[in-house]
Formats: sequence, C-alpha cells, structure tokens
Amino acid sequence: MMHCLDTLQLGRTHIIAVHALETRDGLALFDTGPESTFENVVAAMGKAGLSPRDVRHVFLSHIHFDHAGASWRWAELGATIHVHPRGAPHLVRPERLIESATRIYGDDMERLWGKLAPVPEANVHVMNDGEVAQAGEFAVRAVDTPGHASHHHVYAWDDCVFGGDVAGVTIKGGPPIPPFVPPELDLAAWHASLGKLRALKAKTMYLPHFGRVDGPLDAHFDEVERRLGTWSEALLGMMRAGMDEAEMIPAFAKFEEDDLRASGGTEETVTDYETADPSYMAVSAGRRYFQKHRPDLLAKA
Repeated sequence: MMHCLDTLQLGRTHIIAVHALETRDGLALFDTGPESTFENVVAAMGKAGLSPRDVRHVFLSHIHFDHAGASWRWAELGATIHVHPRGAPHLVRPERLIESATRIYGDDMERLWGKLAPVPEANVHVMNDGEVAQAGEFAVRAVDTPGHASHHHVYAWDDCVFGGDVAGVTIKGGPPIPPFVPPELDLAAWHASLGKLRALKAKTMYLPHFGRVDGPLDAHFDEVERRLGTWSEALLGMMRAGMDEAEMIPAFAKFEEDDLRASGGTEETVTDYETADPSYMAVSAGRRYFQKHRPDLLAKA
C-alpha cells in the first residue's frame, strides 16, 4: 500500500508530499521533503499507523532541498538513501549545494528548508540508469531523466512510477506544469525524459507536487510537454524584447497566472502553485538556459 504524506510545507496543504510504500521488509520512502517538515511527516506516519523506524529505503528523485533535505534524518534512523550518481557527492558533502541555494534563498534558507547536514557515505547507495533495488517484494528501477535537473531519476515498479519533478507539478486537480529551476534546466533533455516516462506505460504515477495521478498518463505528459514549449517561448520572447531579469519576473508571473486561470485555476490554487514552484525561478532558469545553451535563439526576430 502506498501512503501520501503531506509535509504541510509553510503551513499549506498539497504543496510537498512524501510517499511511503509498505513492503514485506519495512517502508520505502520516495523523496523526503525538507528537513523543516520532518516532524510533520513523522506525525502523518503515526496517523497512518506507520513507524519511522521501519523506513528501510529512501528513493530520491533528485537532491533539491524540497525533495531531499531530510535525507540525513532518515539515514540517522538507519535507512539506505538511493540517489543518482551526480547527486550522491552533494549528499555526503553538501557545502557547495548549500552555498548555491543560499545565493537563491538568502535569509529564507532555514525557514524554508530547516537544518541541513551531510548523509553518511555508508548510508548512500548510488543507482545508475536502469539499476534495480529490491525493497521487500518490489523491484524498484531507476530511470535517468534529466531536464529539470541533470541528476534526476524517476523510479518504476510493477505498473507504477514515481515521477519526481520531470513529470510535472499538479495541485488540487490543477493542470500539469513543468517546474523550471536553475541551474540545470535543459529543455531538449526534458522532452527526451518525457519520452522515457511514456515508454514505461505506467498506470499509476506519484508526484512530490502533489500526490497520485491515475492513468492513462499520456494526457498528463502531453500537457507538461505543451507547456515546455509555451513557457520557454514566453521567456525567450521577453529576452528578445530586451527585458532584464527584474522586468521579466512580474511579467512571467502574470503569464503563468493567466495560464493557470485559463485551465480553471482559482486564486487559492494559483497561490498553491506559486508556493510549490515559484515563478521567479523560471525566469532565472530560462535566462541561464538560453544564454548558455541556445544563444543563437536570442537574436530578435
């Protein structure tokens, strides 16, 4: 049985989920949420009749703090932390990751993410593309899926998949959107990763933002892929028009809000999406991507 545990990030529901899979050999978690919500997750486990000390495995989609910040807490309880090879060194030695994140979040670091600490190397298991880890009766396969981050995995077992962030964000029945964040946004890789997700033919998907999505899943992936195009075109158009980052931030926030409202979003759900996936990060991600990888596209039409 899979349990969707709400981390209650920043006191709001349906922003960040931790998924707990019951197996014959204890619990397997998919992502951990930030350390700031660790006690919330423990409380949610208690309400579901689960014990934190039964967690044997933690499968990380990637190491951004909203997905992996509490990893060290579960390692302290003896769990094995499964992670992409590019992410593993930053779990063991997180100083550079913390420094990079501090440049983005500044004084909000502790409020957003809590205490950050290394994961002991002995608790880290590097999973390469296609590798399988046995969690009780479940053979969990890692699939390398860059685009949102270069160190991103989705995990597949039976007819299920844990989609991480590359599979998109969908909150309270809202539309699937692609979370653009710096510094590793790669649009071409993201399209290829969606192809890998489609090829899995999963019937059920679990998302950290937020919860269970039942199949057929192609319509969900179609919406993510469509927005990869429309969102990147909007950002590119702003850059071609000569807008600087400060000008682009409110312009793109309005663009995204209009997109969500056109798909039935309410004021509350727009706020939820902004909490889960701040629109200003898409601006810095898009600017970095086009300037570094596609400067040829920046010439005015």
